[in-house]
Amino acid sequence: MPQPAEPVMNFEDITTVTAESAQILRQCFSQFRLDEVFLSFNGGKDCTVLLDLTINILRDIHQKDDIAKDLKVIYMRTKGPFREIESFIEEIEAHYKVKLLVIEGEMKSALENILEGDRRLKACLMGTRRTDPFSQSLKFMQKTDTSWPQVVRVFPLLNWSYHQIWTYILQRHVPYCSLYDIGYTSIGSVQNTCPNPSLAYSISGHIAYKPAWLLTDPAMERAGRMTQPVNGHKTDKTVTDSCIGNGLNVT
Repeated sequence: MPQPAEPVMNFEDITTVTAESAQILRQCFSQFRLDEVFLSFNGGKDCTVLLDLTINILRDIHQKDDIAKDLKVIYMRTKGPFREIESFIEEIEAHYKVKLLVIEGEMKSALENILEGDRRLKACLMGTRRTDPFSQSLKFMQKTDTSWPQVVRVFPLLNWSYHQIWTYILQRHVPYCSLYDIGYTSIGSVQNTCPNPSLAYSISGHIAYKPAWLLTDPAMERAGRMTQPVNGHKTDKTVTDSCIGNGLNVT
């Protein structure tokens, strides 16, 4: 694996998806009051773009530069979070002048606690894209399944591509977690995530990783994530074994 050339990214056009997301956000805030909506945040690139877009739209709707302080943003802390994600949360709070409410635990119970803690909440903004697992058929706005706590999920970024996300971040100087600089392309917890092997190269006899936005094939976005058990099937440990093999700490 030869050392790569100076990192360069070919930006993608984001005009259409940005306009579409703005329309969905405006629809959301015409249907729900600001205090009836919360944004689910985990420190990843997608929800960071969503946060940036949402704050910009709210500033335009309310004509208030400090409207971000009125947006409820909930940090869904995963079990075994990266310290870089925890640091990034503080950076986000300072950059956008928001205060994130931290919620821990399994997603379903966490959502239950959120809705019980603030009974005004009716809608949740999420940074999901169609290329995420089980997300191909999602609508821009739809309620949770009947077996879940009831809330309208809003997905403004559904039609964004991997490289459109990075185009938005880099062109608009949006802050992002430092893990993306060292080969992470999809970040979960320290137990199930390592740098994307597609970005690996050799330098002075050691393995290093190009930054996330240089991933050539967006279909490989989750190549650094260990597959989670689904419907009782066994977990694929290939990624974890790969991380261990590269001398990376995944525990």
